[in-house]
Amino acid sequence: MYTAEYTGINSFIVGASTLLLNDGVKRKTRDKVCIELPEPFMFKITNPTARLVTISERKWNPILPFAESLWLAIGRNDLEFMGHYLKSMKNFPDDGEFLRGGYGPRFRKFNGINDDYKIGNPYNIDIAKLTKSEVDQFSFICKSFEKDKFTRQAIINIGDPPKDCFDKEGNLKITKDFPCTRLLHFQKQPKANKLNLTVYMRSNDLLWGASAVNIFNFTFMLEYFSQILGLEIGEYYHIANNFHYYEEFEDMVQSISQVKNVTDSQFEYSKSFYNLSEFDEKINLLKSEEDKLRQGNYADLIDFEDDFFNDWYKTFYAFNTHKEVTFSNPILNQLFLKYMPYE
Repeated sequence: MYTAEYTGINSFIVGASTLLLNDGVKRKTRDKVCIELPEPFMFKITNPTARLVTISERKWNPILPFAESLWLAIGRNDLEFMGHYLKSMKNFPDDGEFLRGGYGPRFRKFNGINDDYKIGNPYNIDIAKLTKSEVDQFSFICKSFEKDKFTRQAIINIGDPPKDCFDKEGNLKITKDFPCTRLLHFQKQPKANKLNLTVYMRSNDLLWGASAVNIFNFTFMLEYFSQILGLEIGEYYHIANNFHYYEEFEDMVQSISQVKNVTDSQFEYSKSFYNLSEFDEKINLLKSEEDKLRQGNYADLIDFEDDFFNDWYKTFYAFNTHKEVTFSNPILNQLFLKYMPYE
């Protein structure tokens, strides 16, 4: 088993690239050559707020993790939303409309029945058809900590066997979208008022998954759950049973591994939400405002009265309007310059 410790995502990307180049073995899968570690990879990120990639060799798309984080938090898995921020996403849905393995519905509307999730704009949902067995796993996390602040049961399951294993005829499920992340486990540190998060992934691509969205999304969740639960941000643990990259990206992995003097810049927001209800109130407002921006209904910036949500909202504003905004996190001011070409 490989183990490592990094201060933030930049040092992770460089370290993991070097590890794969040194120890990776080639294997052909799905008509492509994959370079993978021969054993599981477990690493720790000591400062989860250092999640913005600033290594130019990585060619990071900064709007993507902010869009996916909102998509997850509001429980959607539709292409209509994510396809706007990543055109290539259209290659993944089995039915051309919904990402079957999308995590959002599994977070907020887990139901464990055979029908695949198809959740888009909530205003289009027929409430009468929703099953009473649905579980909001965000609420489960909060209730578990209310009962016992040292709980070891605060787990979000993503794997959904009734949907993922077999089709309705009992045949092995044929799908382009089988969830890679299987489980998220929140735990309070025993000797500090801090929240840790451990994430388990069955398979994880360095470029398409880990550095593109996964580490950002899950450390983002760690930050807002810390606030919701009245805890400080602790440490992030990530276990990838199969960690890899594809040979077509060999040049990029090589160039990343050669980056010197890597810095991981932390930034923690002040926040004004103190429980899940207050978080959901703001996330629903963000959903509504993002929808307006995506539909071209531009207006003046609104104030969420919360630095965390204001910066999140401004990422969509800058991307969709190409108007200048100023972020609280100074690194975002640099990363989002490319979306403001008209100013």
